[in-house]
Amino acid sequence: MSGGKELLLEDVYNFLGHEIGIQSNSRGVLEYLRFIYNRFYFRDDKIYLDPLREQGKTQRLIVRIIDHLNSSNELLINDSYHLYRLLKKDGSYHIRGQNLRTLAYDTEGYCDPPTIIQSALLQTISFLTKDYHLFHAGAVSWDDGGIIFPASPRMGKTTLVVKLVSLGFKFLSDEVACLDSNRGVLEPFPRKINIRYESQSLLGLKLVSNNKPHFMETKEWESTVDIDEIAPATIARSCPIRYILFLRGFDEKPSLEYIPTSKSLLELFNFSISPVDDRASMLFKFAPLMNRIQSFNLVVGNLNETSDLIKRLFDGKIPD
Repeated sequence: MSGGKELLLEDVYNFLGHEIGIQSNSRGVLEYLRFIYNRFYFRDDKIYLDPLREQGKTQRLIVRIIDHLNSSNELLINDSYHLYRLLKKDGSYHIRGQNLRTLAYDTEGYCDPPTIIQSALLQTISFLTKDYHLFHAGAVSWDDGGIIFPASPRMGKTTLVVKLVSLGFKFLSDEVACLDSNRGVLEPFPRKINIRYESQSLLGLKLVSNNKPHFMETKEWESTVDIDEIAPATIARSCPIRYILFLRGFDEKPSLEYIPTSKSLLELFNFSISPVDDRASMLFKFAPLMNRIQSFNLVVGNLNETSDLIKRLFDGKIPD
């Protein structure tokens, strides 16, 4: 994961209709991002097909990732909105970040560089995509109706999403739900997914080891794959959102608990990736949509039983 001082040729991505250019001095960083976000990557032969770009009427935002971890234990990430500085000390990482809307903040603890880079990129996307609000949530569709699973890390979002997809649901994302609140529509965000070996066992999967870019720190407990490697042709189209299921832990039997709209709306923004500068105005914006959506707390049990419970929601067989 090393690089010189010279920036390499810029890579271009299209996220939800917005072009983002990635520049780095590290070939490993660029290879890593192409690996994770391959479905969003603009090949060279596509970059110049946009007539507005040829006329100079569109601009892309640039994210620069400067890797000096090998030489000075430092990684810098900046765009027009944020500046991040990651320092490695005594085997752990200290992150200092600043953006144009808030004061500087500090976070300390172990968070590997690939995770920081992905998090920073999602923040950039969230500032650009004014029509969409991003949430930490798995997302699938059934009969052209969408459902999202907001949850904290290690609450089983990926495992549940992959199980549902294996049973015929369509894949939107295992981690990033993109919601247009004005139209009530979910968009797919199909980056590659990380599946822990424990989850592979629960799902009955035996994934072939793939050649990850050297930048990705090896984690023996997970595989990184495209959803098509598990269930081909399962990426969903845009679809209206129908349900929000907050993942609330695990038990022997799955269960659903209805949540009133007002409580669900407040809870949803605890999982926001997009900035929420004025919570009152955001609540007002989302209120009409939330009145058309049903929300529940979901306790996950046996995966087959949990999946059956979710299917029954779409069949109108909502538990009392």
